[in-house]
Amino acid sequence: MANNVQNTITIEHDGQEHIKSFIEKIRNIKRNNDSIHLLYENSEETREWWETNIGAKWAYIEDFTYDDTTAEITIVSAWSAVTPFVEFINEQTNNETTINFTYVDEMPNFLGRITYEKGDIVDEYEEMDMWSLIEEESDLRMKQEDKTFSTESDKTDWMWDWMWDFVYETLENGSHV
Repeated sequence: MANNVQNTITIEHDGQEHIKSFIEKIRNIKRNNDSIHLLYENSEETREWWETNIGAKWAYIEDFTYDDTTAEITIVSAWSAVTPFVEFINEQTNNETTINFTYVDEMPNFLGRITYEKGDIVDEYEEMDMWSLIEEESDLRMKQEDKTFSTESDKTDWMWDWMWDFVYETLENGSHV
């Protein structure tokens, strides 16, 4: 079974009709429970095409919200981020938007974020070895809190109490260590 990757894409625009129309196409993919490859001309139902153009061997829209100038799309994908799909969105909106893209692997093995403004990447962070950071953070917290554990299970339970907050703080701010 694949590791799921949670991808969140926020598109902000100034109300241009061609962007609204493209976002409406995305909304309809979600509404109709269709495949996101249908947004592309000449798409293929092959793993190679998906990995090249979407970024993962499969992906689906889990959630979609939209108001007049902001759309938020949550996509679940297999094993990897949907970075090529975000680049496709940037192209389809004629580089006239701000796109904030974040992704987090469910294990969490890796995470990252990219911000596009008017087509240009203005912020980017990626951590491909999240467990090393978590282990370093665990060591620091154990020293700070003077923690010892009688079993590895106790240590794991303790880590899970703070780990996801740490993961999302790392995603937002970059490495803590």
